[in-house]
Amino acid sequence: MSQVNIHIDPLSTQCVLKNMGLAIDEIKLVRSIDSIRQQVGNSNASQLESGRKRYLISELRFLNKRLRSVREKAIAS
Repeated sequence: MSQVNIHIDPLSTQCVLKNMGLAIDEIKLVRSIDSIRQQVGNSNASQLESGRKRYLISELRFLNKRLRSVREKAIAS
């Protein structure tokens, strides 16, 4: 039996893991954004307290900024 030595470059593994982490972050952010958009755009949105609606819109802006940041990091790497 012959033995095969396989060498995996740690830098490439680290890069893959970093990109996978960014992809997971992106998925979580997109899901959160979609969920909040549904809450705000729901037919019951008129029944939301104005303070709650302002909070949700503020949260949407924050999550969109984080999503842009994650995507910029993915492009840069």
